[in-house]
Amino acid sequence: MQRKWSQVIAAILLIVIAVAPVAAQVTLEWPGGQMVLSETGALMSLTEQTTGRECAREQSSGVVQAIIDGETRSIEMLRPTEAGFDAELAGVDTVLHYSAAAGDEWLLLTLQGISGTRPDSVTLRLPVAVNERVGGVLSIGWDDEVSVCLMAGNLQTRCYARGTDDLFLHAITQDTPGPRLEGAAAALVVCPTERFKEIAREVSRACGLPTNEAPDGVPVKDTDLVRGSYSFIGVTPDNQQEIIDYCHLAGIGQVMMTSTSWCKDVGHYTFRDSYPNGREDLKAVVQRFHDNGILVGMHCFVSKVSKSDAYVTPTPDRRFWVDMQDALRADIGADATEITVAGDLSQWAGSSEAADKYWEGGVNKHRECIIGDEIIKYDSVGPEGVWNTFYGCERGAWGTIAAAHSAGDEVRHYGVDGCIDGYIIDQETDLMDEVAERIAEIFDYCGFDMVYFDGGEDVDRRRFHYYSTNFQHQAMERFSKRPIVHMGTVLTHRLWHSFARSGTVDTYLNTLHGAIIGGKQIDQWPTVREHIDRSVRRVVSLKSDMMPAELGWFGIWPKQANTDGLQLDEFEYLLCKSLALDAPVSLQTSITSMQTHPLTPGLLEMFKRYEQLRMDRAVAADLTAPLAEMGRDFVLLQDGGEARFAEVHPMEQVGGTSEVRAMVGATDRGSVATIWHYAGREGTVTLDLPADALTLTGFDGEAKEFVADNGRPVIPIGAHRATLLCEGVEPTALQEALARAEVKVRQPLMLWVTAAECDRIEGEMAPGSQVGVTEEGALSGDVLVCTDRPGYAEPKQWFAEYTVDVPTAGVWTIWARVRYPRGVDDSFGIVAEGEELTLSGDQVLGNAGQNEAQWHWTGRGAGTAA
Repeated sequence: MQRKWSQVIAAILLIVIAVAPVAAQVTLEWPGGQMVLSETGALMSLTEQTTGRECAREQSSGVVQAIIDGETRSIEMLRPTEAGFDAELAGVDTVLHYSAAAGDEWLLLTLQGISGTRPDSVTLRLPVAVNERVGGVLSIGWDDEVSVCLMAGNLQTRCYARGTDDLFLHAITQDTPGPRLEGAAAALVVCPTERFKEIAREVSRACGLPTNEAPDGVPVKDTDLVRGSYSFIGVTPDNQQEIIDYCHLAGIGQVMMTSTSWCKDVGHYTFRDSYPNGREDLKAVVQRFHDNGILVGMHCFVSKVSKSDAYVTPTPDRRFWVDMQDALRADIGADATEITVAGDLSQWAGSSEAADKYWEGGVNKHRECIIGDEIIKYDSVGPEGVWNTFYGCERGAWGTIAAAHSAGDEVRHYGVDGCIDGYIIDQETDLMDEVAERIAEIFDYCGFDMVYFDGGEDVDRRRFHYYSTNFQHQAMERFSKRPIVHMGTVLTHRLWHSFARSGTVDTYLNTLHGAIIGGKQIDQWPTVREHIDRSVRRVVSLKSDMMPAELGWFGIWPKQANTDGLQLDEFEYLLCKSLALDAPVSLQTSITSMQTHPLTPGLLEMFKRYEQLRMDRAVAADLTAPLAEMGRDFVLLQDGGEARFAEVHPMEQVGGTSEVRAMVGATDRGSVATIWHYAGREGTVTLDLPADALTLTGFDGEAKEFVADNGRPVIPIGAHRATLLCEGVEPTALQEALARAEVKVRQPLMLWVTAAECDRIEGEMAPGSQVGVTEEGALSGDVLVCTDRPGYAEPKQWFAEYTVDVPTAGVWTIWARVRYPRGVDDSFGIVAEGEELTLSGDQVLGNAGQNEAQWHWTGRGAGTAA
């Protein structure tokens, strides 16, 4: 949309004629409001035109500050000009030349030039009194009547809000790296709140900011696209139908494909073997989901490049961000294992001085340097107190060529991302363009609907918010589709017009494991509810930024070390918050995790119903409001056909065991308990309560039968939520009955198969007893081994065949006790009769190498060991 601009000089011009060039008060007017600055640059008044409301907060300091040689300089004198005003800074010869121009409803302030000493950074800061709601990212103070926003007028400017009673709206720009100070602009919007989004949209179009709108001009964040929950999962041509089936079970209409499910090397975005026809296979997968009514998102990395990519090996590109550098102290040969530099390495990875730093992905990934065209890995930095030598050097790492180097040669350290194990792009080079072009080509060709830009934190930190914005903008402006559900790790102010929703945090387990690997100390594991509350606070915060938010990423995980697996009450706690806040849930999980967790069917049953209620807006706000409160648990009751909720509290034990879980609360006619077995095992809970007072339903509200034993109700339990409604029974009485209950749990049926006692063997495999291999840890005394070197790339028909009589129908879990002498990620394969041999997906048995070459139990494909 074209817009006519007018310089804001009507009020200023009279002053200029009368008193120029001396200092004077400056009045800036535009159709939406008026701002008055004192002769020393203080904000005297800021009024909204429609209501006449005064929006300024009394503050004596000037609205412009600059950092020069590490010192903050404020305005000493303000001089009006025909274009706007000049700000003379105290104690230096610096003068900042600003222009002021108006749209119909906002004022655009632009730093047009600088005289005298150049600042390192310049900040425009407005003290604002409108502070009922403060959006830190959007740089806004607002209430139901009026909004005041200082909005970036181009990508050079970062805006943000800080404080509440002492609220300031900031617009800051810096001189390097990236765009220089000149041209940085900020738009001041003062308007009725009901019109803010409309005016913000006009600003984005007039200023050429990144936008993301539907054909009718509605920003994507204001469409129903952003309300749908999604599954974040690895997708391949082999498992796509399983995932579609899970989506239907859960009522999920959006899927975000993990980058690793299709991409082998970030940078050139090479395809994995599971996509033998490259983008044609990927396009077909996307289309398959579309045919089933499911939108598809691309999870991707654009700010960095894998160390295995052709940009790194065999010759490392020079267009990566150099975050540390030094120079060789002396000549070195191609086989030197100790390398000394001229300067100080105390802050490099591997130095004891830097041991307490957080090293994403673990310090090992950061212990590298680049000299010429060679990447060198090293073990440590020393000597203590000197810090000038790399010890234990591995030459020619990552497929580069070990070479001799000369004294004075540059020793570079590229910024490392420990997530994908990659190098961070220098966005001032054309490598940024090349990578963005490649990802856009794949995105457009395959027809993706959504994108998640991961790794927003992995940029040049000297201008963090600018570069976090830029790499996403570089890709988005090359994507042809609109609207796109645009998401990413980092929501920046400058991407507010383009983002669809925000609020992601890593999954519960990934958050903890990532912190441990990075070197953080966890004294006490947070609970799952505490993790959910963290997301809830983020959702609430983003409402002040007028940005839709999601609850996630949230995992579905089975029992493992330090966790009993995701439980039904924890999941319902999440779903209640989702319903109350109208926030979609993003489920980050895997087929293996869902299949190995016995509660998955019950979890997905709950998810589907809550999602339906939320998307249909079927529950009145007064009923959902309490559900949003952190620390309070509720359960959905559907026995009467209409959704209602009861507040409940957890039981520590049922019948003397914590394996059976129960939540108990009051209803209008008595009490309610939801009951299940934490591991999904079938069993019964027998209660000392009158059977005729009890009604048993499933989660769906449908009545279920139960028997009585000598008048005592026997309640069946298992992997789904059983709901017990107790008419005329107080919650305390129900709690006491559950605590005294008789619990019986059916023990799992186990079939033992001895590996060496097979029906037949084909190829290079044999019992250990036949080839001289003995193992003290083998339970049966004998083992099954490979007698030649197997290969994953070319699966061979080497196998031992077994026949097992399965006594009953049902879900059976296969566990194997294995040992990998190399102590790395190895595995066996299990192939059912009639299946094609692939040694991938469901056929992987093991793949757990973190067991110090010891015997361990392992399951299918997930690397789960016990």
